[in-house]
Amino acid sequence: MVIVLNLLFPALLISLWFGLWPFASQAEISQTNQAESAAAFQAVDALARQTRAAGDLPRWSNPEHAKVLGRFWDVKATLGAPPYRSADVPALLPIGDRAGALFKTYVLFAPQAGTVPDTAANTAQYQDEIARAGAYLLRVQGAGLEAISDFVATLPAAQMNAARRDGLRKIRLGINEMVTGIVLMLRAPDLRPENRAILLDALDEGAATLAASTPPADRTALIAQIDTVLASLSSLEREKALAFKAAFERKECVGLCAMEAQ
Repeated sequence: MVIVLNLLFPALLISLWFGLWPFASQAEISQTNQAESAAAFQAVDALARQTRAAGDLPRWSNPEHAKVLGRFWDVKATLGAPPYRSADVPALLPIGDRAGALFKTYVLFAPQAGTVPDTAANTAQYQDEIARAGAYLLRVQGAGLEAISDFVATLPAAQMNAARRDGLRKIRLGINEMVTGIVLMLRAPDLRPENRAILLDALDEGAATLAASTPPADRTALIAQIDTVLASLSSLEREKALAFKAAFERKECVGLCAMEAQ
Protein backbone atom coordinates (compact mmCIF):
# COMPACT_ATOMS: atom_id res chain seq x y z
CA MET A 1 0.00 0.00 0.00
CA VAL A 2 1.83 3.10 -1.25
CA ILE A 3 0.72 6.72 -1.11
CA VAL A 4 1.86 9.61 -3.31
CA LEU A 5 3.78 12.09 -1.15
CA ASN A 6 3.81 15.25 -3.28
CA LEU A 7 0.67 16.59 -1.69
CA LEU A 8 1.07 19.92 0.04
CA PHE A 9 0.02 23.41 -0.94
CA PRO A 10 3.43 24.86 -1.87
CA ALA A 11 3.42 27.91 0.40
CA LEU A 12 6.20 29.68 -1.46
CA LEU A 13 4.38 29.35 -4.78
CA ILE A 14 1.16 30.61 -3.26
CA SER A 15 2.94 33.65 -1.86
CA LEU A 16 4.38 34.33 -5.31
CA TRP A 17 1.12 34.32 -7.21
CA PHE A 18 -0.93 35.94 -4.47
CA GLY A 19 1.60 38.74 -4.34
CA LEU A 20 0.38 41.59 -2.18
CA TRP A 21 -3.32 40.96 -2.69
CA PRO A 22 -5.24 42.79 0.05
CA PHE A 23 -7.27 40.20 1.97
CA ALA A 24 -9.89 42.73 2.97
CA SER A 25 -12.93 40.49 3.35
CA GLN A 26 -13.82 38.84 6.64
CA ALA A 27 -12.12 35.52 7.31
CA GLU A 28 -14.09 32.45 8.36
CA ILE A 29 -11.16 30.87 10.20
CA SER A 30 -11.02 32.70 13.51
CA GLN A 31 -8.00 33.50 15.64
CA THR A 32 -9.28 30.86 18.04
CA ASN A 33 -9.22 28.24 15.26
CA GLN A 34 -5.70 29.23 14.27
CA ALA A 35 -4.44 29.14 17.85
CA GLU A 36 -6.01 25.73 18.42
CA SER A 37 -4.40 24.34 15.27
CA ALA A 38 -0.98 25.56 16.36
CA ALA A 39 -1.37 24.31 19.95
CA ALA A 40 -2.70 20.93 18.82
CA PHE A 41 0.26 20.49 16.50
CA GLN A 42 2.72 21.37 19.26
CA ALA A 43 1.12 18.70 21.44
CA VAL A 44 1.22 15.99 18.77
CA ASP A 45 4.75 16.95 17.76
CA ALA A 46 5.93 16.65 21.37
CA LEU A 47 4.24 13.26 21.67
CA ALA A 48 5.82 12.08 18.42
CA ARG A 49 9.25 13.04 19.72
CA GLN A 50 8.65 10.95 22.83
CA THR A 51 7.44 7.86 20.97
CA ARG A 52 10.09 8.17 18.25
CA ALA A 53 12.73 7.85 20.96
CA ALA A 54 11.25 4.42 21.67
CA GLY A 55 11.21 3.49 17.97
CA ASP A 56 7.53 4.18 17.28
CA LEU A 57 5.00 6.94 16.60
CA PRO A 58 1.77 7.95 18.37
CA ARG A 59 -0.86 5.24 17.88
CA TRP A 60 -4.59 5.65 17.53
CA SER A 61 -5.07 2.42 19.46
CA ASN A 62 -3.54 4.05 22.55
CA PRO A 63 -6.32 6.06 24.26
CA GLU A 64 -3.92 8.74 25.53
CA HIS A 65 -2.31 9.11 22.12
CA ALA A 66 -5.73 9.18 20.46
CA LYS A 67 -6.73 12.21 22.55
CA VAL A 68 -3.73 14.16 21.26
CA LEU A 69 -4.16 13.00 17.65
CA GLY A 70 -7.91 13.55 17.70
CA ARG A 71 -7.44 17.10 18.91
CA PHE A 72 -5.16 17.85 15.96
CA TRP A 73 -7.56 16.28 13.45
CA ASP A 74 -10.62 18.11 14.84
CA VAL A 75 -11.90 19.89 11.73
CA LYS A 76 -14.39 22.14 13.51
CA ALA A 77 -11.90 23.34 16.11
CA THR A 78 -9.04 23.99 13.70
CA LEU A 79 -10.79 24.97 10.45
CA GLY A 80 -14.00 26.56 11.61
CA ALA A 81 -16.79 26.17 9.09
CA PRO A 82 -17.32 26.97 5.39
CA PRO A 83 -17.65 28.99 3.30
CA TYR A 84 -13.94 29.77 3.01
CA ARG A 85 -12.90 32.97 1.28
CA SER A 86 -9.70 34.53 -0.01
CA ALA A 87 -9.17 36.16 3.39
CA ASP A 88 -8.73 32.66 4.86
CA VAL A 89 -5.73 31.73 2.71
CA PRO A 90 -3.05 33.12 5.08
CA ALA A 91 -4.55 31.06 7.92
CA LEU A 92 -4.90 27.93 5.79
CA LEU A 93 -1.27 27.88 4.70
CA PRO A 94 0.22 26.91 8.10
CA ILE A 95 -2.71 24.59 8.85
CA GLY A 96 -2.06 22.78 5.58
CA ASP A 97 1.67 22.61 6.27
CA ARG A 98 1.02 21.04 9.69
CA ALA A 99 -1.52 18.57 8.30
CA GLY A 100 0.89 17.47 5.60
CA ALA A 101 3.82 17.28 7.99
CA LEU A 102 2.00 14.83 10.28
CA PHE A 103 0.82 12.75 7.32
CA LYS A 104 4.38 12.48 6.03
CA THR A 105 5.69 11.71 9.52
CA TYR A 106 3.82 8.41 9.41
CA VAL A 107 4.42 7.56 5.76
CA LEU A 108 8.14 8.36 5.90
CA PHE A 109 8.86 6.96 9.36
CA ALA A 110 12.14 5.09 9.84
CA PRO A 111 12.76 3.44 13.24
CA GLN A 112 16.46 4.14 12.99
CA ALA A 113 17.88 7.50 11.96
CA GLY A 114 19.59 7.48 8.59
CA THR A 115 17.72 4.47 7.22
CA VAL A 116 15.47 4.53 4.17
CA PRO A 117 11.75 4.57 5.07
CA ASP A 118 9.71 1.54 4.06
CA THR A 119 6.59 3.42 2.91
CA ALA A 120 4.65 0.27 2.04
CA ALA A 121 5.24 -1.18 5.50
CA ASN A 122 4.45 2.15 7.15
CA THR A 123 1.13 2.59 5.36
CA ALA A 124 0.12 -0.88 6.47
CA GLN A 125 1.36 -0.63 10.05
CA TYR A 126 0.12 2.92 10.62
CA GLN A 127 -3.03 2.73 8.53
CA ASP A 128 -5.27 3.90 11.40
CA GLU A 129 -3.22 7.06 11.68
CA ILE A 130 -2.58 7.55 7.96
CA ALA A 131 -6.27 7.17 7.09
CA ARG A 132 -7.20 9.86 9.60
CA ALA A 133 -4.29 12.08 8.63
CA GLY A 134 -5.18 11.71 4.95
CA ALA A 135 -8.84 12.47 5.57
CA TYR A 136 -7.96 15.58 7.54
CA LEU A 137 -5.51 16.73 4.87
CA LEU A 138 -8.17 16.27 2.19
CA ARG A 139 -10.50 18.50 4.20
CA VAL A 140 -7.82 21.16 4.67
CA GLN A 141 -7.06 21.07 0.96
CA GLY A 142 -10.76 21.34 0.16
CA ALA A 143 -11.00 24.45 2.34
CA GLY A 144 -7.92 25.84 0.66
CA LEU A 145 -9.30 25.23 -2.82
CA GLU A 146 -12.55 26.94 -1.86
CA ALA A 147 -10.61 29.97 -0.60
CA ILE A 148 -8.36 30.04 -3.66
CA SER A 149 -11.39 29.75 -5.96
CA ASP A 150 -12.85 32.83 -4.28
CA PHE A 151 -9.56 34.65 -4.85
CA VAL A 152 -9.54 33.73 -8.53
CA ALA A 153 -13.21 34.70 -8.93
CA THR A 154 -12.57 38.18 -7.55
CA LEU A 155 -9.19 38.75 -9.20
CA PRO A 156 -9.27 41.22 -12.11
CA ALA A 157 -8.42 39.42 -15.33
CA ALA A 158 -5.45 41.68 -15.94
CA GLN A 159 -3.87 40.50 -12.68
CA MET A 160 -3.91 36.80 -13.63
CA ASN A 161 -0.26 36.87 -14.63
CA ALA A 162 2.01 34.01 -15.67
CA ALA A 163 3.47 33.51 -12.19
CA ARG A 164 0.03 33.16 -10.60
CA ARG A 165 -1.19 30.83 -13.32
CA ASP A 166 1.89 28.64 -12.98
CA GLY A 167 1.52 28.55 -9.21
CA LEU A 168 -2.11 27.51 -9.53
CA ARG A 169 -1.22 24.71 -11.94
CA LYS A 170 1.34 23.34 -9.49
CA ILE A 171 -1.10 23.56 -6.59
CA ARG A 172 -3.70 21.65 -8.61
CA LEU A 173 -1.11 19.04 -9.60
CA GLY A 174 -0.07 18.45 -5.99
CA ILE A 175 -3.67 18.07 -4.84
CA ASN A 176 -4.51 15.81 -7.78
CA GLU A 177 -1.61 13.54 -6.85
CA MET A 178 -2.80 13.42 -3.26
CA VAL A 179 -6.36 12.53 -4.27
CA THR A 180 -5.10 9.89 -6.71
CA GLY A 181 -2.94 8.36 -3.98
CA ILE A 182 -5.90 8.18 -1.59
CA VAL A 183 -8.09 6.59 -4.29
CA LEU A 184 -5.46 3.95 -4.99
CA MET A 185 -5.09 3.30 -1.26
CA LEU A 186 -8.75 2.24 -1.21
CA ARG A 187 -8.00 -1.00 -3.06
CA ALA A 188 -5.16 -2.10 -0.78
CA PRO A 189 -6.05 -5.59 0.50
CA ASP A 190 -4.72 -4.86 3.99
CA LEU A 191 -6.76 -1.67 4.44
CA ARG A 192 -9.40 -2.33 7.08
CA PRO A 193 -13.03 -1.43 6.26
CA GLU A 194 -13.23 1.23 8.98
CA ASN A 195 -10.21 3.04 7.52
CA ARG A 196 -11.53 2.72 3.98
CA ALA A 197 -14.77 4.31 5.20
CA ILE A 198 -12.87 7.24 6.72
CA LEU A 199 -11.14 7.94 3.41
CA LEU A 200 -14.30 7.51 1.33
CA ASP A 201 -16.21 9.90 3.57
CA ALA A 202 -13.52 12.55 3.21
CA LEU A 203 -13.40 12.09 -0.56
CA ASP A 204 -17.17 12.35 -0.84
CA GLU A 205 -17.30 15.41 1.38
CA GLY A 206 -14.84 17.30 -0.79
CA ALA A 207 -15.85 15.86 -4.17
CA ALA A 208 -17.63 18.94 -5.52
CA THR A 209 -14.81 21.31 -4.56
CA LEU A 210 -12.08 18.99 -5.79
CA ALA A 211 -13.83 18.35 -9.10
CA ALA A 212 -14.52 22.05 -9.68
CA SER A 213 -10.78 22.71 -9.39
CA THR A 214 -9.70 19.90 -11.71
CA PRO A 215 -9.26 20.41 -15.46
CA PRO A 216 -11.03 17.98 -17.84
CA ALA A 217 -7.98 15.84 -18.69
CA ASP A 218 -7.17 15.27 -15.03
CA ARG A 219 -10.82 14.50 -14.30
CA THR A 220 -10.74 11.78 -16.94
CA ALA A 221 -7.57 10.28 -15.46
CA LEU A 222 -9.03 10.26 -11.96
CA ILE A 223 -12.25 8.65 -13.17
CA ALA A 224 -10.15 5.87 -14.69
CA GLN A 225 -8.40 5.38 -11.34
CA ILE A 226 -11.73 5.14 -9.54
CA ASP A 227 -12.88 2.51 -12.02
CA THR A 228 -9.87 0.34 -11.14
CA VAL A 229 -10.88 0.45 -7.46
CA LEU A 230 -14.59 -0.35 -7.73
CA ALA A 231 -14.26 -4.12 -8.04
CA SER A 232 -12.43 -4.35 -4.70
CA LEU A 233 -15.10 -2.46 -2.74
CA SER A 234 -18.17 -3.65 -0.89
CA SER A 235 -21.59 -2.54 -2.15
CA LEU A 236 -21.81 0.34 0.34
CA GLU A 237 -18.24 1.41 -0.36
CA ARG A 238 -18.88 1.22 -4.10
CA GLU A 239 -21.90 3.49 -3.69
CA LYS A 240 -19.74 6.15 -2.04
CA ALA A 241 -17.00 5.77 -4.65
CA LEU A 242 -19.54 6.15 -7.46
CA ALA A 243 -20.89 9.33 -5.85
CA PHE A 244 -17.35 10.70 -5.78
CA LYS A 245 -16.84 9.66 -9.39
CA ALA A 246 -20.06 11.38 -10.44
CA ALA A 247 -18.72 14.74 -9.27
CA PHE A 248 -15.81 14.38 -11.70
CA GLU A 249 -18.07 13.34 -14.58
CA ARG A 250 -19.84 16.70 -14.63
CA LYS A 251 -19.08 18.78 -17.72
CA GLU A 252 -19.01 22.23 -16.12
CA CYS A 253 -15.55 23.79 -16.14
CA VAL A 254 -15.36 27.19 -14.45
CA GLY A 255 -13.15 28.86 -11.86
CA LEU A 256 -9.92 26.98 -11.23
CA CYS A 257 -10.92 24.34 -13.76
CA ALA A 258 -11.04 27.01 -16.49
CA MET A 259 -8.13 29.04 -15.15
CA GLU A 260 -6.16 28.88 -18.40
CA ALA A 261 -8.90 30.88 -20.09
CA GLN A 262 -8.32 33.91 -17.85
